Amino acid sequence: MRRLIVRMCLTIVLLVVLLPQVELAEVGAVLMQTRLGWMALAVVANLIALIAIVWRWQIIIAGMGAPQSFRNLLHVNLVSTFFGMFLPSSVGGDVMKMIMIAGGASQREAAASSVVIDRVIGMAVTLVISALALLFLPVVWGNHTVLGALAATAILVSLGIAIIFSRRLFRLITLLAPRIIWRKIEASVARSHQSVINLRNRVDILVYASLVSLLRQIAISLSIFFAGKSFGIDGDVAIYFVIIPIVMAVTALPISINGLGLQDNAMVLLFGIVGVNSAEALSLSIFMHVTRSLTGIVGGLFFAFGSRHHTVSLSDPSASRNDSHERDCLQSVQ
Repeated sequence: MRRLIVRMCLTIVLLVVLLPQVELAEVGAVLMQTRLGWMALAVVANLIALIAIVWRWQIIIAGMGAPQSFRNLLHVNLVSTFFGMFLPSSVGGDVMKMIMIAGGASQREAAASSVVIDRVIGMAVTLVISALALLFLPVVWGNHTVLGALAATAILVSLGIAIIFSRRLFRLITLLAPRIIWRKIEASVARSHQSVINLRNRVDILVYASLVSLLRQIAISLSIFFAGKSFGIDGDVAIYFVIIPIVMAVTALPISINGLGLQDNAMVLLFGIVGVNSAEALSLSIFMHVTRSLTGIVGGLFFAFGSRHHTVSLSDPSASRNDSHERDCLQSVQ
């Protein structure tokens, strides 16, 4: 609860910092001149990015010995996005993925671990692209705020990779866990970590998933470029390929609720450097917020009207007992 309060306070501070930089009337004017043709292309590119996310997860979970259909993973991804809109943690959606995909499965530890690996690979690829993008945006080299945020994100991701892929570091971390709690979860956590260690030797799977993650990054950048064209923003497509990965890497820092305020300030700052005014930059950020929210709403509809007839079992996709388990778990989180 304390972390949620701190995050809410930081979100408010970020919004307070943002508002003096933008004229809301100008933002409204930008949004009102939306060109539907370009916006349709933006939506299509965003859908491709969504497909790439699910495809990457399917590659990883199959490589960990727990293959799952694309349809089931899409269902889980959409519903978890919906719950992630309301859960206090920035990884709330990932927790929901773990609950749903592992429920009633014979290899639940491997299934749950696949969510962590999927997140790590996605962030690692984004950081690599961000670092390369900095080479083409020298005006940012002297901005300590942007560089500091990227460095903090890189340190967190690197530390996470080191812990999950190293037996020695993992054992050291487990020593910090309260012994009463650790005795109850030790066996399950050990099996989960072993499934991750096994994947470490599957270089082909890691490379394949990274390439799909690169495809996702390209689709997202194109989506926002098309949105910019829809809003009448002049700018070369290369600018978007440079700025958007940096924004996504910065927004990954768990200091605001769903990136609110943090993403918006980053967009205004970085696009301002290349001559895009604050109202246009904020309009692009609003587009990003709206597409995330719409994805969550679709997931909510799937959960409300489709989950009773849908299962996510890894051992038997048609087993109704797993569908019941899924609903029970989700209701308990609610």
